[in-house]
Amino acid sequence: MKDFTGKTAVVTGAASGIGRAMGLALGNRGAKLVLADVAADALEAARAEVEALGTEAIGVVTDVTEKASVEALADAAWDRFGAVHIVHNNAGVLVRAPMLDADEKDWDWILAVNLWGVIHGVHAFVPRMLEGGECGETEKTKNPDYLG
Repeated sequence: MKDFTGKTAVVTGAASGIGRAMGLALGNRGAKLVLADVAADALEAARAEVEALGTEAIGVVTDVTEKASVEALADAAWDRFGAVHIVHNNAGVLVRAPMLDADEKDWDWILAVNLWGVIHGVHAFVPRMLEGGECGETEKTKNPDYLG
């Protein structure tokens, strides 16, 4: 996709780092934005920053580790903009310590955000995008016998 004007993009982990930069980049290119993060105050600051560019944006407090929270994010995106064209499942975490110092609780958190957050995003968004014709063809949609 080269022209983002009028397209709707969803970015998780949008309150800081790569997610915030992606929101600004997409906003600068004309996309409408649905920004998501667990950090409400930082999310609001990111939303205000992209709106200052002249970009229409909403912020939705979202915990990607919770399927229902990501489904509510998808509902908010479709309710506000009617379609989603780009989903950037960006939310991610790490433990800032040697791996041997991470305990099982740390690993559960890392997997919940970095793995299950993406899975929840795919399940909440892609079926609706396919239904609305907002996804390009994949091998699975082109070939009903695809086993991948």
